[in-house]
Amino acid sequence: MMKYPFQLGSLAIMVVGLMSNVFCPTMADARIRERRESIERRLLNSGGIVYRDDTIESNRRRGMPYLKYMEYLPSSVEVRIYFKTSDGRRPTSSELEEKRMLPGWDLHVVYAGGESVIEVYKRSQGMSEYEFNQLLALHAEGGYWKRPNKNELAEAVSAFGFEMVRSDERVRAKKLGGDSLMLFDAELDVKLAEMNTSNLLEAAPVSVEGF
Repeated sequence: MMKYPFQLGSLAIMVVGLMSNVFCPTMADARIRERRESIERRLLNSGGIVYRDDTIESNRRRGMPYLKYMEYLPSSVEVRIYFKTSDGRRPTSSELEEKRMLPGWDLHVVYAGGESVIEVYKRSQGMSEYEFNQLLALHAEGGYWKRPNKNELAEAVSAFGFEMVRSDERVRAKKLGGDSLMLFDAELDVKLAEMNTSNLLEAAPVSVEGF
């Protein structure tokens, strides 16, 4: 069996030509641009829960990259945070704490029009190479992942900054430290970057007026 060509620590990535069978998702449905109902059905059937406590949810959101761009998104956009144990056991409400995350996963999903456009998978105690590879496989949608070269990355328009892109160019990915993986819609990433740049250009004259 061929091994996944990803290494968690170095993010060294071998482009696998058109051999999409290297990535064989256990479920055919794509995650980015998947409907909320479908995501929640799968998660809840696997022991996952939706955070309902406002204090816990606020604590979990802290430091997330998507927060910077929420002002550019329409009011209809919704953010939901889920928790899933690593063994599929459904946690009780009494186990959930504000500051301490149970062993398992937090999944942040930003929905636009009822579809996932940004997802952050955060592992409580660090993500293994095998978990990292499996998450990418689940999002491959019959394609493969590649790492653009430095020139391509420098020329790319991106709000979040990305390290990997799916072969169809529709989904981008970025590793956040040693415990999180962020995947996001490429078109949205470009639009957020352009809106942010426009906002900064418009605000600059006012900001420096009087110097």
